[in-house]
Amino acid sequence: MSGVLNRTLSQGNSIIRQLLAVRNPMCQETAGFKVKSRLKLRCRSCYFLRVEGRLHVECNENPRHKAREVFDVKKLW
Repeated sequence: MSGVLNRTLSQGNSIIRQLLAVRNPMCQETAGFKVKSRLKLRCRSCYFLRVEGRLHVECNENPRHKAREVFDVKKLW
């Protein structure tokens, strides 16, 4: 009885390992914008960009440096 139980558990573990295995994504993930009230340039390749009246920081070397201004509701009125 224990042999059958051990075999079933080992098969179950292999199925669980397959489900939990780390897979390589088909597309590369990119960092989104950080929303900050005060923007600054973090490296030499960072630059400011105005998009639809809002200030953005873009960076060609490090996509983690991307940031944008907070959406200000007061400017709508």
